[in-house]
Amino acid sequence: MAAWSAETPRAPAVVPHRTGQGIGYADEGLYDRDADGVLWIRQAIAPGSGRPLFPTIHPLRQRRAINRMLCQVCGADTLEQDPERQLFVLKDVGRPVEEGELTTAAPVCPPCALLAVEHCPHLRKNVAAWVERPLVWGVAGIPYNRRTLLPVPSDELATVAYGDPAIRWIVATRQVLSLNGCTAVFENTGFLLPSGGVFGPRRPLPREAVAT
Repeated sequence: MAAWSAETPRAPAVVPHRTGQGIGYADEGLYDRDADGVLWIRQAIAPGSGRPLFPTIHPLRQRRAINRMLCQVCGADTLEQDPERQLFVLKDVGRPVEEGELTTAAPVCPPCALLAVEHCPHLRKNVAAWVERPLVWGVAGIPYNRRTLLPVPSDELATVAYGDPAIRWIVATRQVLSLNGCTAVFENTGFLLPSGGVFGPRRPLPREAVAT
């Protein structure tokens, strides 16, 4: 899901929406909004061009991974590996993954989970859970001032649920999931490995590796 240096964001002019409720682009096209009518940021699509920007997420690939339950590392279909539950590895915020947790992270397949916690700096300290019902909840993005039509200054993206009228004034950059049916994985990520072995391709975690 990482962006590449050649995939530069584009900044079209933001104008009032024709309905008078919310914002749009002056040259808005069919692909600027998702199925729920939310306006999305434009960014070039050129994977493999330039150098990878690992801290930066490409919005279209993130949304595709979220909606199709693709592994955020290798792009494999996690539903094929286990249609009943998906593994999510999140940055540690001092507590386990909670029921209804909101996240912009896509699932990860077990072999890639081990790679992610080893090589991704913000996942060195992590929490993980098997999730039975990851549901699309809303978006995270840049809110715009209703009077000036300028971005509202903030160090954080605004998180807004589908159905909230405030979403009309957002330029979305991330899809947000609600994690439901969560079973926490042991805090020590070493328990992701079966005793005396390693994972082969597409092999799921043993049930014994999760907390009860």
